[in-house]
Amino acid sequence: MSAPDAAALAGLAETDHLLVCCDFDGTLSHLVDDPGAARPVPGAVESLDRLGTLPATSAAVLSGRALEALEAVAGMPEHVLTVGSHGVEFSSGVIHGLEPTERDLLDRVTRACAHVVANVEGAAIETKPAGVAVHVRRASGSAKPAVLDAVQAGPASWPGVHVTRGKDVIELAVVRVGKGGAIQALKQQVGATAALFVGDDVTDEDAFAALEETDVGVKVGSGESIAPWRVADPEDVVLLLGELATLRAASLRQ
Repeated sequence: MSAPDAAALAGLAETDHLLVCCDFDGTLSHLVDDPGAARPVPGAVESLDRLGTLPATSAAVLSGRALEALEAVAGMPEHVLTVGSHGVEFSSGVIHGLEPTERDLLDRVTRACAHVVANVEGAAIETKPAGVAVHVRRASGSAKPAVLDAVQAGPASWPGVHVTRGKDVIELAVVRVGKGGAIQALKQQVGATAALFVGDDVTDEDAFAALEETDVGVKVGSGESIAPWRVADPEDVVLLLGELATLRAASLRQ
């Protein structure tokens, strides 16, 4: 696979309303051990800003991070939409309210995950409006599979819990969410006739699967993917976004 060719980019540039949506960690920023230290690579914010200010063009960042955490590290301008928790939280408001039974289940899942990581150095939990993520990126090599296996055999197996595996993370949600549904919701919200989605993690495969014939999916980095196109790293993402912004601006002037 290679970067999108001229025909793919031209199709995006010439569509009636374009949505450009990117994952954050590993896509607009490099992966780091401390999630709070992640920052967009040079040019990432500027590229999405440029796209988001063009007529009939919308830009968005879609992440597994909780919305508050995403906005703290991404530093996007207001007109760039942000979506957190794999599609639970939109910058326009939480779209999945919890029923009392779901809230009770989330409390029990959170306590169980906290118990698993309690004595494991480098392992941590991240609480979200409809779920909890267990991170092991900073744990030792031998501790990582033990923590993930304990979560998988424990709260991840409970009825009503929906599991998403990522790079050194397992996330348990009490509502069924995914980036595919978020992409569809974003397209409907802005009236997009075509979308570009760029992502690096296994959780982004759900978004790639939801793309339609007029859309373009781009995988960042190595690993298997159903996306038809690929770039090497976040710096290449910036180049891709810049090229698309130039083509889009030219198309709109015609």
